[in-house]
Amino acid sequence: MAYKKTYEGGKANAYRKREQGKFMKRIKAEMWDKMQFLFRNYYNRMMHAALYYDEPLDTEKLKLAVKTLVDGIPVLHSEFIKNPLRPYWEVRDFAVTDILIISDEDDDEKREKFLCDTLPYDGNVQMKILYTPYKGGCSMIVVVNHMCMDGGDLKNFLKLLFKFYNTDNPSEVFIKNGSRSYDSVYTKFDENDKKNAKKLYKNISSVKDSHYFPLTPDRADDITRIVRRKIDKDRASEIIAYGKRHNATVNDVLLAAYIRALYDIGNYPESDSITVPCMVDLRRHIVNNADETGFCNHTGFMQCTVNGKGKDFEETLSAVQSAMKKNKEDKFLGLYSLPLLDIAYKYFPHFLSEFLIKKFYSNPLHGMSNVGLLKAEDFKAGDNLPADGFMTGAIKYKPYMQLAMTTLNGEMTLSVQLRCNDDDVKIIERFFDYFEKEISETN
Repeated sequence: MAYKKTYEGGKANAYRKREQGKFMKRIKAEMWDKMQFLFRNYYNRMMHAALYYDEPLDTEKLKLAVKTLVDGIPVLHSEFIKNPLRPYWEVRDFAVTDILIISDEDDDEKREKFLCDTLPYDGNVQMKILYTPYKGGCSMIVVVNHMCMDGGDLKNFLKLLFKFYNTDNPSEVFIKNGSRSYDSVYTKFDENDKKNAKKLYKNISSVKDSHYFPLTPDRADDITRIVRRKIDKDRASEIIAYGKRHNATVNDVLLAAYIRALYDIGNYPESDSITVPCMVDLRRHIVNNADETGFCNHTGFMQCTVNGKGKDFEETLSAVQSAMKKNKEDKFLGLYSLPLLDIAYKYFPHFLSEFLIKKFYSNPLHGMSNVGLLKAEDFKAGDNLPADGFMTGAIKYKPYMQLAMTTLNGEMTLSVQLRCNDDDVKIIERFFDYFEKEISETN
């Protein structure tokens, strides 16, 4: 039986030959798997992470840890089958070398290229890890298909990876492998609240904000990049202290700085209202913080609207706090639109549900995602703690933009992930300058 080729996005994909009588295990494609696949129109549908150590890791232990963990998470060694009616995952065989690439080159350019890579959804693995020497120690660069998991579960994956690395008895390490369904987000609710939550059909993606981040038009020299800026430990401590003095969260303070920097970089009238969509970890609504679900996506978003820039940082922070207070008091935070998406994917063939959702979905022009704290102890390899690292979401396509943040060892990493050119990088660097100027008001 010959195979035939089909083309999508200019790349050839081969339909694999099915061996007669061979059973191919399938995994249901859940709602968020399909939604992240739809998001390929707006970004590269990858999660990206990097960890740096002062001492090398034991690569044999790392190989065994990767093989054992990925073996236990079938969706990571599966091919996404884009069936026009009902897509699904088909589990594939894999070798550890399909995922873990060990290089002896300390090469920043190659690391950066790997970090910004996009994995094919129709490959046999949905994650790649590059291990290299780095300034006398080592680096570990991770890229994973966002269809398989979000930032919360990428953190969980890396924690488990180092548990396997550090143990002499892998059977004692538990790999969560429960339901990957979106409706786990209702498990903390009583029956009445669950019923009401499943009626939240409001289209939360309808953000009435036309403020673009001022990027150049698409150009031939656009490439995928992750532009980063560090906030050192002292300045990060000042942000935390400032938040406590003003009864504000760190996220509130960072969001106020983001908003003020957005007015500056876009040169928007200070009286304009701006709405910033922010990511929400929906595990808050899941029993045991989703420790018993499978690896998947449980991220929604909320909106923060301010009616003007404010005369100073403190006034902007106050406006952010008021907006966020309303969000935080909503017991259904982040759950709006999910029932609408569920209906579209459950009752319509995939090709039609994609058409309908794309027609009515409004991808936010800009946003902020605080991935949060990365605890060094969670990624400890023997006695070797990470000296640096960060995690970020998908690389956006213009005109869309998102600021992501992580904190490790007291330092914050800001990142804007974008397919862009050198002129856009200069614009992003200027935005970081504005952002840093704003947080200087917190000292």
